[in-house]
Amino acid sequence: MKKILLLTGIILFLFSCKSDKKQLSSPKSKIESLEPNKIVTQNKKSIIEDKKSKVAVDDNNEISLKGGYSISYSTDNEDQYLLYKKGISIIDTLNSCSIGLPIKNLGYIICDFNDTFIIGQSYGSGNPDIIQLYEKKTRKKLIKDYSAIIDIDTTNQILLYSENDVPNSEDKMILLDIKKRNKKSYEFPKEVFGEPEILNRIHFINSNDQSFIIEYEFNDYNNKNQKKYIR
Repeated sequence: MKKILLLTGIILFLFSCKSDKKQLSSPKSKIESLEPNKIVTQNKKSIIEDKKSKVAVDDNNEISLKGGYSISYSTDNEDQYLLYKKGISIIDTLNSCSIGLPIKNLGYIICDFNDTFIIGQSYGSGNPDIIQLYEKKTRKKLIKDYSAIIDIDTTNQILLYSENDVPNSEDKMILLDIKKRNKKSYEFPKEVFGEPEILNRIHFINSNDQSFIIEYEFNDYNNKNQKKYIR
């Protein structure tokens, strides 16, 4: 009798887990059925007007990417979504946030390359943009989550970023060769510490296969200096 009760309990437990699994997968079908609506149409103005967004949003609330891919803005009754698509098929949901928040919090395209693209999220108030670099075919993330952009050279396809959006003297700048997928770490200029908006005060001046030069502002933006780094 004990064995029968034990076996019955195990069967009921397995059935419960299976049911829970089905419930967890249901939001995917919900997202797949989303249609563009007037809330996104109203919000997309902030994407078009944002000087950091280089690609226009079309009438279907989509931004086309190279290779037949796109990102699409859509909502349900509670949240807004940044969807990743190939043709008309939804591949993945990259981000989501509550309706009413600025769409630049949700995400926008910073750069589109043949095999990769960069999504940025902007929160204003002098905060650096949080970024993620995706491989198009696999949707693989190529940098650590919550990394922050310093600058990007789109011609040479190199990205300068920090894994900490408010870096300290122990953190490093990271240079990523997007084509070769090579990373190398570099010291921050020591003058930039002790002041706000560290990452926003550093910019590319020049770059090639051997080196790159940055310009950085310090002393409350009153002074500028340049520094060369070997790649």
